[in-house]
Amino acid sequence: MSASSMELTKYIGDAVNVFERGTRTKLSEKDKGVYILENSIQLLAPGGKIASITLLEDSKEFTIHGLSVGMGKEEADAIIDEVYEGENSKTVTSHDIVYLYLMDNTELYVTYDIDNEKIIEISYYNYKTKSDKEIDWDDTTDGELIALVGDTKVFYKEAMVYLKSVQANYEGEFGKGIWDVDIYGDNNSFGNVIKEEVIKQITQLKVIKDKALEHGVELNEEELSNVSQYATEHLRGLSDRDIDKYHITLDLLEEVYRDNLLAEKMYEMLTINVDTDVSDEEAKQITVWDILISGDGEEEKSKAQALLDQAKEVDDFYALAEANTEAEKIEYTFGKGQGPEEYGQAFENAAMELSTGEISKLISTEEGWHIIYCVSDYDEDATIREKEEIIEQRRLEMFAKIYEEWSSEYEVIINSQAWESIKFED
Repeated sequence: MSASSMELTKYIGDAVNVFERGTRTKLSEKDKGVYILENSIQLLAPGGKIASITLLEDSKEFTIHGLSVGMGKEEADAIIDEVYEGENSKTVTSHDIVYLYLMDNTELYVTYDIDNEKIIEISYYNYKTKSDKEIDWDDTTDGELIALVGDTKVFYKEAMVYLKSVQANYEGEFGKGIWDVDIYGDNNSFGNVIKEEVIKQITQLKVIKDKALEHGVELNEEELSNVSQYATEHLRGLSDRDIDKYHITLDLLEEVYRDNLLAEKMYEMLTINVDTDVSDEEAKQITVWDILISGDGEEEKSKAQALLDQAKEVDDFYALAEANTEAEKIEYTFGKGQGPEEYGQAFENAAMELSTGEISKLISTEEGWHIIYCVSDYDEDATIREKEEIIEQRRLEMFAKIYEEWSSEYEVIINSQAWESIKFED
């Protein structure tokens, strides 16, 4: 490989196959528009043209502006000073220090190990490629590009607003240790699962916002006032540390809330004509009380039979259930196809056949023996709620079809290296 082929900035604006030929590498497409040489290089190529190059830990034979992974800070600074006029920002985490340099529609991110000050990653973006398609740069504190949704850019600090909100919600309920838990048993941490959901949510919001503008949908004065109020309250709730670290401003939070409120408005507008006719039969909900005696032996069956005889004589079935059931729960409200999964179809069938005030015979499930008392064979309040849920589900399905058509029009590129490197930190 020639010395010149090691310098990768010259490939900005080229097609990926040109890069492969010139560097004698074979890249794999990790996601749409994202190409990688494992542990070595990542390219972002919207429209098939390279706009970003990232050097990773095993890329020591390649350079960006003469910088290479493993280079010390003193040597790197001397090289950078010849191209850029000092750094524009610095971000410090518990693991590394990231310096940002800006000039002429280009961004250079140089990440150093916090302990030995050697480069561990280099990312270079050029927003005016050889295709002469320029992406405006407005704010030097936006941080690294996280995603491109069509022509819309999502930068680090906007993505962190969503991620920090989610972090606060989950840690408040489950504690700070939740992020490393393999909650679904698929060797994927809960933190990664949530990050996938967050970037999907951001992508959807950007598509919907773009379509709202296309349809001429705007927020009215009252809605804009609400946006300002929500954003102000959000900013007041953030720590000075997070505001400084993620460069969060009132303008940024207002943009986030505008996007979300506009998406809600589009959803309401496009699903207003959904079919709201839901029959009582479709939505009917019943409420029952249950006594469970665990086990399927004769002793358990005899115990359950004795309780059934008592149940037929007592006035307070619930008190009898409280004193004798071996389950944590006594009351169940459900409709057809919604019975307790752990008890199976036999339980649901028996419950649905009862009239108000009736007691079932002994019902056998995998959990044991059941005695079911029907509190109501038509729970009106629960049925009304179920009708509302059915209508809302229809609206969701209607909007999902519309969004599927919309999303097919947009090229979405996620900077997976940058996004995956973000950790849930204190």
